Amino acid sequence: MKKIPLIIDCDPGVDDVLAIVMAKHVDKFDIKAVTSVSGNVGINLTTRNAQLITGLLDLDCVVARGAEEPLVKPKREAGHVHGADGIGGTFELFPKNCKKELSKFSALNVLRDTLMNSEERVSIVAIGPLTNIGLLLKIYPEVKEKIEVISIMGGAINNGNATPCSEYNFLVDPEAASIVFKSGVPLIMAGINLTVKVTLTKENLEEIQNIGSNLSEIGHKMIVDYTTDDPAIHDPCAVLALSHPDMFKWEDLHVQIDTREGFTQGMSYADYRLRIPKKPNCKVLTDIDLEKFRKLTVDSFK
Repeated sequence: MKKIPLIIDCDPGVDDVLAIVMAKHVDKFDIKAVTSVSGNVGINLTTRNAQLITGLLDLDCVVARGAEEPLVKPKREAGHVHGADGIGGTFELFPKNCKKELSKFSALNVLRDTLMNSEERVSIVAIGPLTNIGLLLKIYPEVKEKIEVISIMGGAINNGNATPCSEYNFLVDPEAASIVFKSGVPLIMAGINLTVKVTLTKENLEEIQNIGSNLSEIGHKMIVDYTTDDPAIHDPCAVLALSHPDMFKWEDLHVQIDTREGFTQGMSYADYRLRIPKKPNCKVLTDIDLEKFRKLTVDSFK
């Protein structure tokens, strides 16, 4: 089976780890690189966590350290959701010396080189603030023709979580999100209008726990810790949008990002006007086959 060349840009983060586990499990991707960005926790921890999970899964990919702070705004973190270590207090459960070696090159260089050296177009799953991707598109616009699609977990078309208007990833770096949405590159958006529906049951958690592997023990503990604050499993949706598009409903919309300071900063909003609509720039996911998601999540830890 021909696999999809893939880069995962992330800020692990519990649900980022789950997304990487899912990407390995579905076996439809050739994972070329995993790049870190500051977001859920600081760059030192997101990078270390990316090294840990890629090492534990024995992924044959490059791991590279990305942007330490947003393009314009001061950085912010969400350790209260993801734990002080970013992975729900599971750091000690990872085997000693399982960290994958870190590239000597920056995420920006790895992103550019991976794209430009690929014979076929590469898909990107972007599940943290879009700082690395915004920089890439701004500094190296020639990469656009090498990108198949960017599947994003971020934004929303009718609500926020970090503020009443804005989702966390886009609020952290609205300028980067705006660059991406104006880039002309094909986009898929798994916003929280969709991902708030994506939860696991008590029975699902018991199934994961009963698998009895090191991976399932880590997964169970981090999910239990994480879902005490946020029951929604956001980031794997961006992976599944590429591997299992039949799981979703969507709308083709024109989405813009508000970069202005104030109450609506980071807000992503869609143009629903019928008389003078703008050309769609994004496929916005609106619904999911939840039972299929739950089964895939449990199976990914086996």
